[in-house]
Amino acid sequence: MAALGAAVLLVGVVVGSATLAATGVIGGTSPTPSASPAATPVSASTPDLSPTPQPTPTVTPTPTATPVPTPRPAPSVHEFAVAAGTEPSTAADPFHPGVVAVVTEQVNWWAPGRGCSRPAVRVSKNGGATWSAPSHPWGSACQDIHAVVAWGPNGRLWVGNAISLNPGVLMTVTHSDDFGKTWSKRYVENFNPRWVGCFASIAVDNWPASPNFGTVYVAYNWLPDKYGPGVSVMASRDGTTWAHTDVKVGSTLASYPYALRIGYRVEAAPDGTAFVSYYESDLKSWSSSNIFHEGSVKNVGRRGIEISRIHFAGQTLSADSPVWATSISVKEPQFDSGLAVDDTGRAWLAVENGGKIRVGPVGGSWTDISIAGKNGLKPSIAISGQTIFVGWHPQDKSGARMRTYYTISYDGGQTWLPPAQVTGNSWSPKAASVTNGVGLRENAVFANGTVYWAYGDARSGLKSYLAVIKP
Repeated sequence: MAALGAAVLLVGVVVGSATLAATGVIGGTSPTPSASPAATPVSASTPDLSPTPQPTPTVTPTPTATPVPTPRPAPSVHEFAVAAGTEPSTAADPFHPGVVAVVTEQVNWWAPGRGCSRPAVRVSKNGGATWSAPSHPWGSACQDIHAVVAWGPNGRLWVGNAISLNPGVLMTVTHSDDFGKTWSKRYVENFNPRWVGCFASIAVDNWPASPNFGTVYVAYNWLPDKYGPGVSVMASRDGTTWAHTDVKVGSTLASYPYALRIGYRVEAAPDGTAFVSYYESDLKSWSSSNIFHEGSVKNVGRRGIEISRIHFAGQTLSADSPVWATSISVKEPQFDSGLAVDDTGRAWLAVENGGKIRVGPVGGSWTDISIAGKNGLKPSIAISGQTIFVGWHPQDKSGARMRTYYTISYDGGQTWLPPAQVTGNSWSPKAASVTNGVGLRENAVFANGTVYWAYGDARSGLKSYLAVIKP
């Protein structure tokens, strides 16, 4: 994306309520509070992002046991090389096991922070073991470098990306019903003026009982005014007719009227709504000519992750006032965080947290996952029932090597497996010194009992890989 300057991925800081180290599992005893203050639940005065409580039958109380991990076989873990290139995004067909897609970029940098790419989509029908020839939804044109994919019902594969229109770019979406062999006429949004942004996220409502089953949601940025990027969301049931809304800026701190909002993630919920989350920093001053620059410490009032619930009724799309989900201390999570929704409709986040990865439901208790001697970076999260997957990239505190780790909870986040490497490979960040490194749109999805997690790596040139993990 032409707007993205050289992004240095460091570490976010968040206050957690429990710590999981690489040496063991939180289990056998209740999670031990850390020395830091406990996470603050969303107050009653803020919009409630939890699902509507349902009446429960009266039962005779029984003693509550201390959470202990259920003994299970070790997860099955395989890693497959997808293709040369960076910025991978993945999607799995929720109704056809083993069908997965990855979109990657071959970025052409013609100046520092200035480049474009020809996004390539590859499809596997055997869980990542082999891949189709690349398909190019935008043809031969060199476009933005942050394409994203999502799979919906009836084998429909959606892909979104910004396209260059002199001046600026606009968000576009297309879909394929034949595994990427052909693509529909591209929809070019006309809700917002052209800008240099977009940096999109895409999701499909694949909850069969949802009133919006099959709806595709796209979140992207634009410039509504001088006070910071806007959070735009559009949705469609057929890819032809689209509705649009914006998430308004929530309450900012006094004397900090500017809000830098970036790094959007969108996911559908089982009740027919959706969630969009993003990084926000409240600033005394900000300039659209230097988007990511936050100035000195005195210019920053607060940093954190916000989340809003999206409603789609008829042809009307609307957004609730955002909720401040958690505070952080540095700006790097503006590029990478994880969002997932469980089958009760509760939104979960995974964010960088002072060298750790902080995971938890919005308004609930959070867990800090850490590995001694390493800083946790770029988390992804995926959920199926009570099983929660978290993947991330620990970097040696010396900065010398990066690795790829994951952990799993089988009991809704009460206990976790010890962090484990996907493979024994590591690589030097110096091998990915290009703008944005190996990518900023990494994600994980849970489909048919399997986690698919796409990420970039520089162990042998700039390449994209897919971890396939069966809990």
